[in-house]
Amino acid sequence: MRREPSKRLAELDGLRALAILPVIFNHVNPTEGWWRWTSVFGQAGWMGVDLFFILSGYLITGILLDTVDGKHYYRNFIVRRTIRIFPLYYLCLVIFTLSIRLSASSREAMNMWGGAGWFFAYLGNIRSSWTNVMPPVFSFGPLWSLQIEEQFYLFYPIVVLCLSRSNLRRFLISCVVAAPLLRVSLLLFSTNTGVARYVLTPCRMDSLALGGLVALLVRSPWRSTLTFAQASAWALAAATGTFLVCAVTGPDWGSPLMSTVGYTLVDITCALLLTLVVLWPSSPLAKWLRWRPLVYTGTIAYGLYLLHGPASWLMRSLIGRVTGFQIGGHSLLSVPITYVSAYIAAGLSWHFFESPILRLKAHFSGQSATEESPAGGRSALPPHRAKEPVAASKDW
Repeated sequence: MRREPSKRLAELDGLRALAILPVIFNHVNPTEGWWRWTSVFGQAGWMGVDLFFILSGYLITGILLDTVDGKHYYRNFIVRRTIRIFPLYYLCLVIFTLSIRLSASSREAMNMWGGAGWFFAYLGNIRSSWTNVMPPVFSFGPLWSLQIEEQFYLFYPIVVLCLSRSNLRRFLISCVVAAPLLRVSLLLFSTNTGVARYVLTPCRMDSLALGGLVALLVRSPWRSTLTFAQASAWALAAATGTFLVCAVTGPDWGSPLMSTVGYTLVDITCALLLTLVVLWPSSPLAKWLRWRPLVYTGTIAYGLYLLHGPASWLMRSLIGRVTGFQIGGHSLLSVPITYVSAYIAAGLSWHFFESPILRLKAHFSGQSATEESPAGGRSALPPHRAKEPVAASKDW
């Protein structure tokens, strides 16, 4: 059973859960004791960020296509993104900045790197590319992906406004081709560019563009020519290619093979996974992604991403003060502590900080009240889905 384009999909929150859970494990995977064998999975956890990029490209392209003829198109889009992203981002950034002032070593390390001001200007990924060094204070580390998305949000609405759908498709395909070529060029002709290949916006446009292509696919007649078996076979082939790259060089994001063709293989796999979910909602995969714990995890994924580092540190510090037992950031105990503390922090953030602010988005919908959904697209479901309970998916 196929489905027409719709943003109110609980399974998209399920996909966000599949994205955020390995990212957290990537930051806390055990490196001590016999559990260190799991580090190979932890090293691959960065791939969850690429799934986030795919989802962002899909949702943002869909929102823009559905509102491009509306009044105040660009203003509404930017304001709605600002309401969704900025409050928690800048609250965390202020807290992180004040926190490093309490530690002379952290303050000195951040100053040597370039200072927190780069993140206030949403240019932290540019600074990391320039220095070829990620931020030395962990809490600032995950922010690079938000810099990429914000830079993408600024110019992409103009692209969608100026291009026809066919030309938009050609533009996105060009981005998918150009990004790995740029990464290869940086590898061959410039030294010390490993971080740049990972965090520079033009180098990661293949992921966002592939998400956009999925949005175009589900809104085009071509979707009727694609079968579940074909999409599954292509997804399996892309996943096999990703596995082979990992087998040759390991799952580390900085290896030459992974940071050139590997990223694109990961992105193609994620894009095909998304296609399977949105076009075939009756598949076992889509049904599993509507499992309530996964949906809730995806709903609070933004808070989990920003808060898991400081929440883990705070919980481990409190345990150390009370018991005298110090827990390392990559010890076995740090894994459950990090997940539990992250869920507590993100849940509180969602219910008491993010949700009240998100109500302001209704004033900048660009659509009638009956059409607006929490993800910024049409909430109406096609007839064959109208009676099914579907939880609203929150774009982050």
